[in-house]
Amino acid sequence: MSLDIQCQDHLDKVRAFAVSVSANKQLQETLDYLATYAQPNVKTTCRLYRDFAPHSFTFLMMREEIDGSLTRWFNGGMIYSGPGSPSDGSAPSFCVSLNPDESSGRTHRWSIHT
Repeated sequence: MSLDIQCQDHLDKVRAFAVSVSANKQLQETLDYLATYAQPNVKTTCRLYRDFAPHSFTFLMMREEIDGSLTRWFNGGMIYSGPGSPSDGSAPSFCVSLNPDESSGRTHRWSIHT
């Protein structure tokens, strides 16, 4: 259904960062995934917010009910990993990945965590 940006300044900075490290395509693919999550089976709106971890976001997935109202479905994070922010459970992202490239922080990547 849509992506409802609650932190346009942060998104603009993250987009600029992604361009600077040649990861803008991967960032956009992850944003597109959130914007179209579960469709066409469930109509959704994803509210995107700034996260405490650098270049990361938190989100609230809302689903449309039969009467057209939006209700909370689930929360999650769109977490950046890369040089200086590995997905090995350490600061600043405190997330974990089983992918060796992500956990080591060798590649720039955004992943969905719920």
